[in-house]
Amino acid sequence: MQRLLCTLIVTVVAAAARADVIMSAAALNATLKEMETLQREAASRAAREREEALFRLGSEADALASLMNLEVESHGMQERELLDLALSRTKELGVGIAYNRDKKQFFYDGAAFAGYLKAAPGGAHAAAAEFKLLSYQFYQLSAADTPALLAAADVATRFLSRYPTFEANAEVRLYVAVDYRDLYRRYTEAREAGKAAQYRQLAREECLRIERQYPKTDQADAARQLLRSLW
Repeated sequence: MQRLLCTLIVTVVAAAARADVIMSAAALNATLKEMETLQREAASRAAREREEALFRLGSEADALASLMNLEVESHGMQERELLDLALSRTKELGVGIAYNRDKKQFFYDGAAFAGYLKAAPGGAHAAAAEFKLLSYQFYQLSAADTPALLAAADVATRFLSRYPTFEANAEVRLYVAVDYRDLYRRYTEAREAGKAAQYRQLAREECLRIERQYPKTDQADAARQLLRSLW
């Protein structure tokens, strides 16, 4: 099971891709103008307003990257000029959206979310901003990079400890389960039986927890599929 096929995002992409029109020049122009306004507010307003502008800027950039992915999913490179325009204009604004060739996805670099967390680590949007950074890490992480997998699982479990009631915790737990599954595979390949058994058990426990705590969700369905690879 590929990392990119393990979460709810796949369901969202598949549903949205059925729409005839995904991106338009008018909508892109409106988004870029909003980003420009938010950049100015983040640089010049009072502290609380700067923080809000940073989070909103990150949200706009994240939404644009998702829209670009939906466009490619739906129409291939039919709107290549519009996609290129989005990349060049966001770069001019200092907003980092780039295409990851290995993952075949556009990703936002999360700079505004990181800036928000630096300015307001206990702010109203702290959990949401940190979740976005976690998701970018998960989707771009190589399943063959053992140290990165260990670090990612640790970051995600600490997030769950700090934000036990966050609305997207089912997805975060699925990230952890997939990281553990990949660690199980890495240690199996390395013939480290003890560690392989440890992470296989951790992955199974996380999948069972997802099924128990979040029944009838897409994450629970993904967890059941993941469990089948861990017998």
